[in-house]
Amino acid sequence: MNKAEIDAVYLNLLRVFEGLMAEGAASRAAIRLGVTQPAVSAALGRLCVLYSDPLFETIGHWLCPATRADELDLLMEEAPQRCRQALATSTLGSEIKGRSIRIGLPDDRKIALDSHSLLMLKKHLPGLAIIFA
Repeated sequence: MNKAEIDAVYLNLLRVFEGLMAEGAASRAAIRLGVTQPAVSAALGRLCVLYSDPLFETIGHWLCPATRADELDLLMEEAPQRCRQALATSTLGSEIKGRSIRIGLPDDRKIALDSHSLLMLKKHLPGLAIIFA
């Protein structure tokens, strides 16, 4: 995959995949990620298109990982934690005190802004006010 292709894939899809693997249901993954169930379903749809595979099988009310999802899980298991560690090394800080940022995102894009990420922002950028529009 070249840089242009990587730029076209949202990193928040990793969070959705991680949530679905852990919870086994779109509604439970949505609660875990702090978004709506339709946002998780839409992201799962993009994942399925990206990998040309259904990734999960519906059995009753549960989403069970298909073979391809199990393979991807092994490859991706460290990716979200590595991203968190990389962001934690940021040197930004006092120069943003008193500034604010307004973020306007549809629900399916808010997946990347889980509570853990927001807490990290507050910890590392305490002077920044974040406004969701």
